[in-house]
Amino acid sequence: MNVADTIAHHILDHDWGVTLGGLRVPVTTHSVTIFAVSVLLLVVLAWASRPRQSKSGRLLTTLLEEYVSFIRDGLVLPNMGAEGKSFLPYFCTLFLFILSVNLAGMIPEMKTATSNISVTAALALCSGGVILYSGLKYHGVIGFLKGFVPSGTPAWLVPLIFPLEVISTIIKVCVLAIRLFANMLSGHMVLICLLLIIFIVGKMSVFAGAGALLPAMGLEIFMTCLELLVAFLQAYVFTLLTAIFAGSVIHTH
Repeated sequence: MNVADTIAHHILDHDWGVTLGGLRVPVTTHSVTIFAVSVLLLVVLAWASRPRQSKSGRLLTTLLEEYVSFIRDGLVLPNMGAEGKSFLPYFCTLFLFILSVNLAGMIPEMKTATSNISVTAALALCSGGVILYSGLKYHGVIGFLKGFVPSGTPAWLVPLIFPLEVISTIIKVCVLAIRLFANMLSGHMVLICLLLIIFIVGKMSVFAGAGALLPAMGLEIFMTCLELLVAFLQAYVFTLLTAIFAGSVIHTH
């Protein structure tokens, strides 16, 4: 197996394929990872939300309350105002889901589903739906469309400005998908390439491969720690940008 095949094997999604009653159901490593993360979150959060008297149970409840407060006071309210309170469940779910899927890729035999553009596109479409619903809910159809034309725009510029603003909104949603996909994919490619350095150099010379072992593993450990930071950062940025974009259609200027 060459270098390209090795990278593709560890990064690309793999369709196992299950046929049920003559209908082929695509079962991929990424879909299994997403399903496993979703079930785990449902079970853990349902268990944690139950009233408990034990010290550990109260600690977990306190941590969840702090998490919700962080999303509410750090992301939603500053960018969406009081109107954002009704969207708090979505943002809490969004951050925790993306973070869990990002971290799942660090577990052996599991994949980072957010390194798949189809997954990040689906997440971006969900956020796009929230952005669209926010504008329609607080401004109505006419008011929402008027928001695409800045106040004070001359009438003769409206036919030009309106489609540009619509395209700008679409681009914002696309950016959400692309930046999450690109950051998670590139991080895992770097990790794999660092490991492959050992084997590539080792083919040239056994002694050279042994000499490359320690530096490569040192860089691998450093990049793994950095990848953990990126997993948190990308979940935060995706949630933050969604709140900013939704807030911009609620509080038009």
